[in-house]
Amino acid sequence: MSLAGQFGYGRSRAPPFDSIDFASFSNWHRTSAYELTSSLPSFYNYAFDGSPSTISDGGFNMWNEGNVISLGTTTVPYGTIGSNYFVSEPNVWPQVALAFTTGAAVLEWKNGGNIGMAGSPFGSNANFSGTYTTPNQGRGGSYWVNQKYGLTNPTICYLWFTITQPTINTVATGSNDSRSTADPPLYSYTQSVSVTGSKVILGQMLLSTRNSTSFPNGDLISQVAVEGFLSNYVRNADIRLV
Repeated sequence: MSLAGQFGYGRSRAPPFDSIDFASFSNWHRTSAYELTSSLPSFYNYAFDGSPSTISDGGFNMWNEGNVISLGTTTVPYGTIGSNYFVSEPNVWPQVALAFTTGAAVLEWKNGGNIGMAGSPFGSNANFSGTYTTPNQGRGGSYWVNQKYGLTNPTICYLWFTITQPTINTVATGSNDSRSTADPPLYSYTQSVSVTGSKVILGQMLLSTRNSTSFPNGDLISQVAVEGFLSNYVRNADIRLV
């Protein structure tokens, strides 16, 4: 794929860039992103069946209370293109939210539910972080993962990531994991990642696998698999600074 027009390459306008062409990115994500999930064995096509702002049940009881996209204190409906953010459409996989800002930012998905949700005392947790690069392209960034697997429910994997370039200096500065592990009620928790930089691109994805309808249902998505998928996604994404 040519880099012309992506991250400003080949464009007549010089830095500083102050926005992203989210319409182009939305079109790419809708038509091309799903084929990249083939690198994740048994990727699960969780279903949207909630309000315009909530995945209330991903199927096979992934969660029961909802998965809500919020940027700061603002709840954002699925399928929204804003001036400085994008949230992908319902039933388009993988679900992703991407935000651009010229200062410190927090991108947060609010999550809740009972057994099967990340943070419950059942199953196994895999929480890890690291960095990734896009070979021969110069993009990259950092990522954070909170994952629940080994349940009768599909794997639930929340992936936060930053994207950097010479004009984009996003730095992840910490995570906030306020998930409840009490049983009951298991209904309230939030997770977020904070980033800083004079220009920031921060995203979050929801990944899932489902290997059967019996126990255990979802397998661990390994750190190697996460890094490989994220590198491939960002390398191919049509992200144009304007």
